[in-house]
Amino acid sequence: MLVSGNKLKYALALLLILSVGAGVLVWAKWSAKTIAPLSLPVLSGERIHLPDQRGRLTWVNAWSSSCAACLHELPALETLHQEYGERVQMVAVAMPYDPPNTVMEVQDRLQLTLPLALDLDGQAARQFAPDLMVPSHHLLDPTGRVLLSVKGELTLAKMRAMLNPYLTR
Repeated sequence: MLVSGNKLKYALALLLILSVGAGVLVWAKWSAKTIAPLSLPVLSGERIHLPDQRGRLTWVNAWSSSCAACLHELPALETLHQEYGERVQMVAVAMPYDPPNTVMEVQDRLQLTLPLALDLDGQAARQFAPDLMVPSHHLLDPTGRVLLSVKGELTLAKMRAMLNPYLTR
């Protein structure tokens, strides 16, 4: 009985060690995630590059015209664009199922100047919202490494609080 009890303790200890190790590997993989470079058309007719080719941080918002929370937070993203646009590339990427004319209507109605990108072939959605859950926010460093990734609606205050630590480095 004593011998089998020790085996059980060792087996549990080994299981715990393996579980912690697997968790560390998953965390390391996620924390080191890098996006593949993208070039997306924006409503102005130009293309925007992710990550930013000028060496700035890039804030990517994945959104949809059919998402009430997304539409609610776009004015806050516009404010962030106005405040941080020189230091941070801001881009709101519409889901591939959003028709360009609908994205243009949103831009006009909300008077947005931040770049609204079209994801016509779904490349951005596969990287930023593979589950198509929007809104989602992602901060990239100039090499495309994902510094933070958050799903769900954010307030302007929360966006600023998340971004500011990366600007003081």
